[in-house]
Amino acid sequence: GKPLVIGASRKSFIGSVLDLPVNDRLEGSLAAAAHATWQGAHVIRAHDVASTKRTTRMIDAIRRT
Repeated sequence: GKPLVIGASRKSFIGSVLDLPVNDRLEGSLAAAAHATWQGAHVIRAHDVASTKRTTRMIDAIRRT
């Protein structure tokens, strides 16, 4: 019953999976945010705020259809 907060943006697990340095992890960060949103996360902490907001808004719209 409590809000779920996710902070996966640019984390090392994304770098490990995609073999990318920290500044090249946007797509991985967006994928993590999208998945977290789909699973019901309430708050997404992100470095790339505008891109993450657009991604999570789109995921919310898809979930509602």
